[in-house]
Amino acid sequence: AHSTESYVLKKLKTLKLAGNNFDKGILKSLLVAFPNLKSLNLGYNPIKGDLDKVLSDLSILEVLELRSADISGTFPNQGLCKMKKLQKLDLSFNNLRGTLDKCFENLTSLRYLDFSFNYLSGNATSFVAHITSIEYLSIAFNKFDGIFSFSIFANHSKLKELLIADMTVETENPPWVPSFQLEQLSIADCELKSPTKIPTFISNQSSLRVLDLSGNNLVGKFPSWLLMNNPNLEEVYLFDNSFTGPIELPFDQNHHMHQMKVLAISNNKLQGKLPNSVGFFFPRLVTLDVSNNSLDGPIPASIGEMSNLMGLFLGNNNFSGNVPERILNRCFSLQTLTMDNNQFNGTLLSMIRMLRLTFLTASGNNIEGEITDEWCQHEFLTLDISHNKFSGSLPSCFKMAAYLFLRGNNFSGSIPELFMSNHSPATVIDFSDNKFTGTIPDSVYKLRSLRLLLLAGNNLQGQISSQICQLKLINILDLSQNNFSGSIPACFSNMSFGNVIPPFYSTDRAQPFGPRPYFTVVQLTTKNLCLSYGVYIFEFLSELDLSCNQLTGEIPHQIGDLHGLRSLNLSHNHLNGLIPESFHKLETIESLDISNNNLSGQIPLQLQDLHFLAVFNVSYNNLSGKALDKGQFCTFDWSSYKGNPYLTWPSCKSDSLKPPLLPTLLGDDDEEEDDSEIDFNVFCLGFATCYVMVLVALVTVLWINPHWRRVWFYFVQVCLHQCFGQFLHGLQKFLTFQYY
Repeated sequence: AHSTESYVLKKLKTLKLAGNNFDKGILKSLLVAFPNLKSLNLGYNPIKGDLDKVLSDLSILEVLELRSADISGTFPNQGLCKMKKLQKLDLSFNNLRGTLDKCFENLTSLRYLDFSFNYLSGNATSFVAHITSIEYLSIAFNKFDGIFSFSIFANHSKLKELLIADMTVETENPPWVPSFQLEQLSIADCELKSPTKIPTFISNQSSLRVLDLSGNNLVGKFPSWLLMNNPNLEEVYLFDNSFTGPIELPFDQNHHMHQMKVLAISNNKLQGKLPNSVGFFFPRLVTLDVSNNSLDGPIPASIGEMSNLMGLFLGNNNFSGNVPERILNRCFSLQTLTMDNNQFNGTLLSMIRMLRLTFLTASGNNIEGEITDEWCQHEFLTLDISHNKFSGSLPSCFKMAAYLFLRGNNFSGSIPELFMSNHSPATVIDFSDNKFTGTIPDSVYKLRSLRLLLLAGNNLQGQISSQICQLKLINILDLSQNNFSGSIPACFSNMSFGNVIPPFYSTDRAQPFGPRPYFTVVQLTTKNLCLSYGVYIFEFLSELDLSCNQLTGEIPHQIGDLHGLRSLNLSHNHLNGLIPESFHKLETIESLDISNNNLSGQIPLQLQDLHFLAVFNVSYNNLSGKALDKGQFCTFDWSSYKGNPYLTWPSCKSDSLKPPLLPTLLGDDDEEEDDSEIDFNVFCLGFATCYVMVLVALVTVLWINPHWRRVWFYFVQVCLHQCFGQFLHGLQKFLTFQYY
């Protein structure tokens, strides 16, 4: 039996070991154990070898797949050129550099070649021109230079699949006629040298199954002729372009494109209504993405005919009318629905009862109603219903989504105990700008994976519990505009706030030509501005905002240990004591606001080390001494310090308001009287001209810039008070006496 097994293994020709933990040491042993091996797949293994050493042992192979194997190396590569039997080579998603070698023309058996997602450079035109027998070619997302000319494909009659991305391409000149019929074509994120219209050669294609022309800034009307010319299309990606006009389908509702599964036309300039027959025309669509256009009107009833629909993206348009609950109820497979920033009204209750969504974003509409127990049947990964008209209290059975956004509604009552669903760990909670009362529930402190907690603009009260410091991964904490009392927990220094660098999760490179993922946004107030950020950008931000509460006591010096903090706002409380000297350790701080408190003492000199500080406000405290006047602090004006009667601040920023000193006129006793008289006339004329010019410049500056206008009038007010204050006070007393 053993000899039989050994014989069978020696005859083995195909071996697939992808997705394991093998390194480069396995290569030699495989070829010794399997001398007749023809096809080897070691993709998604940490091979981590140099390309020359890897290929030296694999020259007998016909198929080699090393996708995402952390292989490095440079081209030209002689080892690769010696693999004369090679038919399929996949080296995508690695770290290959250099220029591609013309010796590939010697690999006459090569039919499949994938170098996508590497760091190859040079001009790929001459290389591609020599591999005329190729059927599948992908050189997308490298670092190629120069202009890639499509005219070289005129002789590639066997080409079936072509994937090019992130390159400068010329598709029209010199004129050429394709000799192939493609099944898959991707020209994505490219710079087209000819007029930015769909390349002419595509009009000759009639066998396309997958077409990706995304990210090219193409113009013109929606290309319905593509659908007419290619009835077997399965996936169409036209997002991130500049197509205009309405979406016009080429046939009536009696014609169908049964093969079509994905239609992604987001981020264009399309207008008008969705065609009434869209559901009949694409009955088996799995993903429909029309987000980020200017479409309007109601959702067509035919959408309900798409029984296979799993993802529907309608966000950022002008759709109106009631939420199409009855329509969507027939989309039994629907899992992802985005319809934010439209003009929908009505309720979501019927849809919640019928569907099992995992991703729902409906923010920025006029949807109303309450969160009832039926919502508890769902296990949302993302739920965003911000900025609507929801009201009532949250049910006790409500399950925590990984990304939960309820901002800007009329929810009331206490926040219930929030427990995780079976999906990803809790990451974001945004309950801001509602009417929640009570305290923060203890269950929130157990969501250890939480990165963002926004509870601003409610009626929460009580002390800020030290349990909140169990949320060690928090980057952004906003408890502002509530009624929290007591002291600030010193344990905040145990939390992240940017000290922990988040892992970098790149886009799923294995699916580079799918529709772009849809991300919700969060609103943050920093540097006195309310800005919106993508939900994944917040991991690179850090903010602590406890402003507008009833907090008392001193500012804990431990806050200075939050070295990654970018924004700190403790304003409008009742804090006392000194400004902690430890604040100088906030090396990356950009906004520091501790105004409207009862702080005393001097501004620590060490704060001059905060080189990234853009906003600084200590106004309306009891500070004394002299404000800092070096580094960034020379850029802050009186508004940062006002309301501190014993504090003086530098004038380095307002010096530019002072009119320039006039040069002193030096007389010459030796000059004759007539010459002196002439000089005096010139002086008068020059003085008058300069005076007018300075006056005009000053008025212009004050007219254009309101900031300097406020500073100037404040300066005038102070001067009048110092010069005539006693006189005006006496005049007021005299008039008061006369009145009585």
